[in-house]
Amino acid sequence: MGKTYNRIAREVHPVGHIFRGYGVLPLAAYAEVEDALARNRPAASPPRSDCVYMKEDLDFSSVGVDYEEGYVHTVEPQGDVERRDIYWIGVLVKRYAKSAQMRKDIEPHLSDDEVAQRYWGGTASPSPTWEFIATEATVVGVNSTLVPVRPGSVLERALNATLDKKGLPSRV
Repeated sequence: MGKTYNRIAREVHPVGHIFRGYGVLPLAAYAEVEDALARNRPAASPPRSDCVYMKEDLDFSSVGVDYEEGYVHTVEPQGDVERRDIYWIGVLVKRYAKSAQMRKDIEPHLSDDEVAQRYWGGTASPSPTWEFIATEATVVGVNSTLVPVRPGSVLERALNATLDKKGLPSRV
């Protein structure tokens, strides 16, 4: 067996299941972000819509999933694996945040293209958050316990406070 990584998913998938890209851009709601990334994608790198995103650790709090809970799968990637710092995507997302309160430019000295090039080039930020990308990954293990994607998130804290008021055990 080769190196394994972790992937969170909304549903449990059995050992042997092969994750593939969904054919959908992960940040489709942020056209400016995906445009900058597409313009700067190296020819040898697969399009983001064709990728499986994985982590070495179990911290999924900064990944771009649209659900609050999921199942952790241990996966073995097939083919080439690229390492990228998702900090750079965060820079672009903050520039184009839908809410004016959330919108800010934390790297004003860099153009969108320069930020995208740092993402694709695997350039480490001062405090990198690495994601690993392949076009396919096979499930080699599953934790069938539902876990929060963002432990300690505002939603999770509010839910736990409500459960506590009712005398029920918290979810974390």
